[in-house]
Amino acid sequence: MPTLKTEILGSPIEINYEESEKDKLIKIIEKFNDRLLDFENLRGKISDKKIIILAALKAEDQIIENSLTNEKETEIINNKKKEININDITQEIIQLKDIERKLNIENSKLKDLISKAFNELDKMEKNIIDLTDKIISQSE
Repeated sequence: MPTLKTEILGSPIEINYEESEKDKLIKIIEKFNDRLLDFENLRGKISDKKIIILAALKAEDQIIENSLTNEKETEIINNKKKEININDITQEIIQLKDIERKLNIENSKLKDLISKAFNELDKMEKNIIDLTDKIISQSE
């Protein structure tokens, strides 16, 4: 396992790492050293251990803030998805109501046509009965 030699608060430190994690480790150390610079004004006034603790607390604070931000962003995204879904459903309802209206109109037309057809059939039946009666009365 390779070892990375670096410095934190002026003290040399050796860290064992997996080869695949080297770039990540270097970035983490750089970021941590940048974070320690925020407490540079405290060097010599308090121990390095306390500075490291303050830097760790600041990191935890940022993690919590990022987590809360991510949760809020996730909530916003979920709300937007719900809005989009509601809009899609609303559009579908409008389209279905339009189809229903058209089908009702077509249904009314078909009912009228059927009614007219039955009326015509009734007239034809009456004519047939009249003609049958006439034929019967003439043959007697």
